[in-house]
Amino acid sequence: METNQFAEFVSAVVRSLPRDLNPTMAQGWIQNQGALTNALRKALVAMYHLVVDYAQSLQQMIAAGHYDWVNSDIEKNFSVQGNGRVELDAELIHFNRSIGSDEALKELERLGYRAGTAEELLAFGAANPEKQREFPIVALGTVRHLDGDRRVLFLWSVRLRRNLILSWFVNDWSDYCRFLAVRK
Repeated sequence: METNQFAEFVSAVVRSLPRDLNPTMAQGWIQNQGALTNALRKALVAMYHLVVDYAQSLQQMIAAGHYDWVNSDIEKNFSVQGNGRVELDAELIHFNRSIGSDEALKELERLGYRAGTAEELLAFGAANPEKQREFPIVALGTVRHLDGDRRVLFLWSVRLRRNLILSWFVNDWSDYCRFLAVRK
């Protein structure tokens, strides 16, 4: 966010804060600003609670998403990497510009995120099936080498059909793409 836009946003938040806050609660936020930051993040940022079950096979994870089309190279070249059952909160990061994969990873790092993995993307797709109809969702956290090229998974919709796609890592992603990310 640009400096001027951030300043305007902060000003709008201050003007909109309720004046009838409980004084004890307000003092608690003052003394525990980390908790205040978390509360504001939850209120202002769309968070997606995901459950990734690494006991599932890749085929089971894909089937749970009920995709209309799946690139056949995914099952041939990807496998589940992880153990147990993991719960996490993910976000969809929008850079508002075309961006290459390497630059997107650097920006995510700068913002305090790590890129979502293939397993997390599959859990996201299963839990939020309509989201990919709004915009493509990319998982840069799992890269596989196929025929000399680096490839990543992304969710996309074409003519309302939900697709699980394999794309080149070096792509410049369009300005309407979102990147699955997890706060470090």
